Amino acid sequence: MSADRKFTRRGPFEGKRITFASTEQIESFAQLTNAFMENIFDLEPGEYLITDESDLRDFTDMGSADTSKIWLSITEHYGIDHSDVGSERFVKIFSEILRRRNLQ
Repeated sequence: MSADRKFTRRGPFEGKRITFASTEQIESFAQLTNAFMENIFDLEPGEYLITDESDLRDFTDMGSADTSKIWLSITEHYGIDHSDVGSERFVKIFSEILRRRNLQ
């Protein structure tokens, strides 16, 4: 879509404006993001898109919101669990991982 076209031109979202969420916070965690996505989801850079609003449920099976298996993997790799973070958003998870690393 060119810069002068701010609305979709066809399909179910015809006439709707598409705005991507900010990636400012996620970009500040670039190295951790790449390692995390590879360790937890076996995805390499370029195989995923996450924003400041993205959370673990975005990576569950369609129609499911169960993140328990993902949290088991996060706990195994990073030593934190859902109760440590209180959120499923990547920016909150990454903040807690870095906070723990800085304490050590």
